[in-house]
Amino acid sequence: MSQESLDDTIKFRAGPLKEAATELDSVHLGGINVSELAREGLTQMLRRAMTDDDKIAIYERYSAGELSEDAARVLLGDEFDLLQEDIDAFREATDDDTSDYLV
Repeated sequence: MSQESLDDTIKFRAGPLKEAATELDSVHLGGINVSELAREGLTQMLRRAMTDDDKIAIYERYSAGELSEDAARVLLGDEFDLLQEDIDAFREATDDDTSDYLV
C-alpha cells in the first residue's frame, strides 16, 4: 500500500487553465473553489481513462492490499461497492449446497 501523504500536491503547467479559473473566480458571485474543481475534474478524467480491464486490475490491487480503499474508491466510484457486492454474492453462491440440483 502506498505510504504517500494524502496531502501531496499534483503540479502541472496550468497556463490558460489558470487564467480561465482566475477570470471565472473574479466574475462568479462568491468566487469559485479552484482546488475543488481541479480535484473533481481529475477524478472524472481518471475514471474516463479507465478500461474495464483497468477497473479489474485496480480492484485486485486493492484486494491484495497494494492500494488504499480511498484511492480505489476515487478510481472506481460507485463501481467499488458494486464490485464488492458481486464478489460477496459470488462467494455466497459458491458456498451454497447444490446437491439438490444433482440428478
